[in-house]
Amino acid sequence: MKIIFVCTGNTCRSPMAESIAKAKIPNYDFESRGIFALDGQPTSQNSLSIIQAHQLPMPGPATRFTEDDLAADLILTMSESHKQTIKEMYGDPGHIYTVNEYVERSGEITDPFGGTLDDYNKIYNELNFMVDTLKNKILK
Repeated sequence: MKIIFVCTGNTCRSPMAESIAKAKIPNYDFESRGIFALDGQPTSQNSLSIIQAHQLPMPGPATRFTEDDLAADLILTMSESHKQTIKEMYGDPGHIYTVNEYVERSGEITDPFGGTLDDYNKIYNELNFMVDTLKNKILK
């Protein structure tokens, strides 16, 4: 099963989600993308610090979401606006959800871009919990 996490620039939230998921659910294929990513841009330093501190797999450089990514089995966005942007660009293939929607939680994963390491750690904790919930859901 291939699952793609999507955020805005593919430098903060989605790379962290990808790394956490790869560590916790190794038999699945996880990638991350950004709606407005600049291909090749590095992951933010705060995200990298957290990924390294938790000894998670390193994500690749930023990659923009494209129509080819619709071939994934599941697309999980960090916000409703990301989900709506994909639907506006490519239609509704029926397998796009916000991360929280898919794991039956309310709210969105806020963007820590430009914030402190503490801000990034809060997002890491949210994503870590979300991936645990995702794992329980998809491995049932």
